[in-house]
Amino acid sequence: MSLRLKIVGGFGLMLALLVLLGWVTLSLFTSARTVQEDVFDEAIPGLVTVDEIVRAYTAQSAAVRGSLIGSGPILLAQYRSEVDTARFWEERAQDLFTSEDERALLDDLVEAGHSFQELVDQQVIPLSDRGQRIQAIRVLGQDGTTLISEIERLGNLLRDAQREVVIQAETDVRSNTNRTIVTLATVLLGAFALAIFLTVYLPGRLVGNLQKLVEAARAIGRGDFDQKIQVSSSDEVGELATRMGEMQQGLKRLQQLALHDRELEIAASIQRNLLQRNLPEVTGARLVPLQRQANLVGGDWYDVAVEAGAMNVALGDASGKGIGAALMATVALSALRGERSRGGGPKQVIASTNQALLDATDADSFTTLIYASLELATGEVRWMNMGHHAPFLIRAGTADDPTPRGYYLEGPRNRALGWFEDPGLAEAMIRLAPGDRLVLFTDGFLEAKSTQGEVFGDHRMAEALVRLASLDPGPLGEELVADVERFAAGKLDDDLTMLVMEYRGSATLGDDAEDRSGEESWHSRR
Repeated sequence: MSLRLKIVGGFGLMLALLVLLGWVTLSLFTSARTVQEDVFDEAIPGLVTVDEIVRAYTAQSAAVRGSLIGSGPILLAQYRSEVDTARFWEERAQDLFTSEDERALLDDLVEAGHSFQELVDQQVIPLSDRGQRIQAIRVLGQDGTTLISEIERLGNLLRDAQREVVIQAETDVRSNTNRTIVTLATVLLGAFALAIFLTVYLPGRLVGNLQKLVEAARAIGRGDFDQKIQVSSSDEVGELATRMGEMQQGLKRLQQLALHDRELEIAASIQRNLLQRNLPEVTGARLVPLQRQANLVGGDWYDVAVEAGAMNVALGDASGKGIGAALMATVALSALRGERSRGGGPKQVIASTNQALLDATDADSFTTLIYASLELATGEVRWMNMGHHAPFLIRAGTADDPTPRGYYLEGPRNRALGWFEDPGLAEAMIRLAPGDRLVLFTDGFLEAKSTQGEVFGDHRMAEALVRLASLDPGPLGEELVADVERFAAGKLDDDLTMLVMEYRGSATLGDDAEDRSGEESWHSRR
């Protein structure tokens, strides 16, 4: 049976029932009018208004408490929104409560609410902004809870007053039922006319609106989220059309987010393929990389190649975050590897990488870089610092003094890559003894922030490296990352990337050294 036939049959049955129920309508007519005026026009709106006022202040308390514990800016915005909501309902309540007792209770409720907002704005939020969150929570828990309890108490008193209005309205209904006989004929005639109208007109309009909704649902099923739903109705069908329109927009946003997530996954996969390589077995030196990414993709990168008796190490950090930084890192890494595969020396590799970044990125983008070359036979390290943090040297202990020592190698510092045609190519040199370690790292270690906004900094970095110097390179890096994460309460805003290069003594390239061309960089094989 079609929907139209069901509606027509239902309304036809209603015509027959109206005859039977006419006398009920007659007796309740006047009472219903009284209930409508006393209850729906005054009591129920009053109850709703009180509930909204109490709810708004309770939500303010929850939002402020949540901002002190977690995501402050978002929840503080919610708190401001609930403040506006409370003021709206307070203004509306002024027109609904007319008796002196109700107005007195309402004034007390508003005063308690404003006291709570003053407490939050003048004490709790300033304490939180100064980093005194524990004190802010204590103030909110002591004074704020008392005010919220008073608000709830006054709200209950106002609700009780409105319930008395409802009870009085019910009493009036009973007393006025005897006067309903006068309106019997009018009610019956109106009911018949309304029933005929609904039987003929409403089903056609309802079916037409439902057909539009069906067409919109089919369009959504085909993936078309721009289908317009033109339904002019103030009943449930109209609300359904509104909700379906909102659903369309939500699905469209989800589709866009899914595409964005897919792009991030592809970028992350490409970045992993560029960075994650098996380390070479090199006699005379050992290299251990470590990387912790704050996001799915980032701008930190590194590269290592062993050729012609030297280990060449690069560690870079592209400006910005996300896909943009990852693409810049990819450009730098590709240019560096390409120039080195053509036999270019360190300065030529740096110059070629700088030119590639100038050509491929905008004027505000740059990449810092440390490029170091370790002679495996002598332990001599030459490096160029392109706007990066200075590397850290850990000197092994001696027989007379077994305590390791460490310090930053503050050599010549050139400009970051991608900003200038001539960034500078000044070199620094140092000789490593067996057991010495050279640590290259990105600024994520130094710029990690505590919950109080204090940065980890150079001094904590140096103290931690010296303290952990007795560990092997791998555990050293893991423990250092753990220190930084504890300092930042587990919230990292930037990537952490580190290369620990340990010199073990005079090196040989192995029995197959003379068969190599010098271009078989380890990073080209997994």
